This record gives sequence, C-alpha cells and structure tokens, in this order.
Amino acid sequence: MRLRGAISKLSIMGLLTRNDRSLCLRDKRQCSLNLKELDKNHDKEHYYTLPVSFQTRTPGERMTMDIGIWDVRPITLTAHTPLVVTLHGVPGSSQNFDTIGRRLTEHGIRVVGLDFPAFGKSRLSERNIYRLDHSTEGRYQMLTTILNTLGICRIDVLLSHSGGTWLNYKAAADLQCVKSSLLLNPLGKRTLRPLRPFVVFKLFARLLRNPFLHSKFNKSLPFIYKFSGFKLAEEDFSPLPVAVETIVRTDYEKMQGYAEKMSSKKHPFVMATTQNDQFVEIQIAIEMAQHMGIEEGEITEYSNGSATSGDAVGKYDDTFYRRVILFEKGGHLVHKINETEIVQQILQLVAVVSSH
Repeated sequence: MRLRGAISKLSIMGLLTRNDRSLCLRDKRQCSLNLKELDKNHDKEHYYTLPVSFQTRTPGERMTMDIGIWDVRPITLTAHTPLVVTLHGVPGSSQNFDTIGRRLTEHGIRVVGLDFPAFGKSRLSERNIYRLDHSTEGRYQMLTTILNTLGICRIDVLLSHSGGTWLNYKAAADLQCVKSSLLLNPLGKRTLRPLRPFVVFKLFARLLRNPFLHSKFNKSLPFIYKFSGFKLAEEDFSPLPVAVETIVRTDYEKMQGYAEKMSSKKHPFVMATTQNDQFVEIQIAIEMAQHMGIEEGEITEYSNGSATSGDAVGKYDDTFYRRVILFEKGGHLVHKINETEIVQQILQLVAVVSSH
C-alpha cells in the first residue's frame, strides 16, 4: 500500500492485530504486520490525516478526501496488542475519547480513533456534503472503507458514543472482525426528545439541502442546537449540516434488527448510560439492551463509584459477555466523570475476546 509523504511514516499497516480467520474486507495475504515499519517511529500518539476514497451517492463515482486518524499506542507494540477503535457522535470527533485512549495504553492497548467526513480533521466542503451517503448503511460503507485502507483486520473493542452507537449496532451485527462493543449513551430505534416532532427536523434538513437556502439556514444551526440544550464548541459549528443529515438519514427501522442479530451471534457488549442524560431517555437504551439479550433485573446501577443494585459482574456464557450499567450522574458524556469504570469495562471485554 502506497501512502503520501509523512503518512507512510506512521506505519499504517501496523494497525493490524493478531491473525484472525475473519477479515474485514481484505485477503489474508494482504494483512501481514510489518514490525520493522513500526520501529521507525517511537512516538506514542499521532493525530494525522489519511487520504481515503469513498463511493458517493452516484453509482460508479468516488471522492477522495483526507480522513482524521488518531492513533495512540502503548510503549510495547506487537502483533498481539489489543486494538480499540472509536466511533464518535454527531457532532463529535476522535478527541472525545482522548483521556480514555491514553489510559488504555497504560494497560497495553492500542486505540485508533476515526474522524468521519466533516468531523475533527476530516474536512468536507459544503458542495460535497450531499455527495456522500450519510445513512447508517452509507456510514457503514465509509467505516469499512477506512478500515480497509488502514488494513485493520481485527477490532477487539468497538467503542462508540451517542450518534456513533447507531453505526456500532450495524458494525457489530455484520462485521466479523468486530469482536466486542462498548456503547456509551446509546441511541436506538426512536428519535431523541430534543428533535421532536421529528417531521419538523426533517423539514429543516430538507431546506438545508437546497443550495439557495443552505447558507441562510446553516447560520441558524448553532442557535438551534444550543436552544435544544447541546453545548457546542466553536469547532463543532461547521460539521452541523452533516450532523443533521446523519440524524435524518439514520435507518431507525433497522436498529432493532441489528441488536437482535448481535444477540443471536452472542456478541459481547457493555452498554453504559446515565440517569441524568438530558438528551436520551433511559428507556431508549433499555429497549435496545433488551433486543440484545438483557433481561429485566440484569441492569447494574452505579452511585458514588460503586454498584448499588443489579448484577455487578455481568452475564457470561461461553463467549457471550453482556452488561448494562446505569450511572447516577454523567449526563450525555457518561465516560467523562465515570472514566475509571469505563476503562475497567473495556479491559473486561478485551479479556473476554482475547482467546477467540
């Protein structure tokens, strides 16, 4: 694989993990770890861009753009180093997982964060926004394209937050190289409270797609989001049209099927949410958990750093580890103030899948 300039120095092929019979997309002969390449760069953390060619909404047409990749590594990196890949929300970026990622390296785990088009370092011009397919199926194709470009053939834990959990359900259901999942503040098959009535939100998205009205309505997006209760930094403003398009194009009607498929294939997972999430009702997460095999009484409640009720260990049946954690506090960023427990859950998932 040939990469431009400095990108080649970052050992893209070094993202491959241990040999696995289930590859994402590539022929097994193309997935061989080059340890000599890894040794050329000893820095633990890189945040760079990688040119990736995506299929557009037009059949047979492709568009190449620079995708942000955040790669944080442990000091010792081998072919057996566990790999966590992150999926950010909308809006969001790979940097939403920065503290957790750095802590995981202390446990010998490598973390690769992906910036989807328009988010983080993945810049997307206004004229190209609607050339891409931002549905769940479309984002799944983006994900597999990025993984294929990086040469990733095994993901020990797919870590997602908020709007990234829609894609996580799909990937966990259909990508065999994804061995387990951790879903933070998960969304589901119903629209969010701040976006209701959803028909109004869909109308606004339609107006945004109009090239003559886009600029005018785009200027109002930060105010609409803030009015709905979202706290946005200035760097979150520019990708808001893509966030809107992703939300309205999400395949809500398929989410239950993805979750049930995860359950039928005994996909190990942990789901973590909070009692004070101001955007996502607890019931949305619970109903998705039930589709994934969680029964009543199997939800662990946390308060003041310790479990207060429910199963404190998690269900484990052969390779099927599943757990739902309900934290008392944390809002829509459960991993920020409950970081230590989230890290422990990732370590548990890595331990579960390490022998498979």
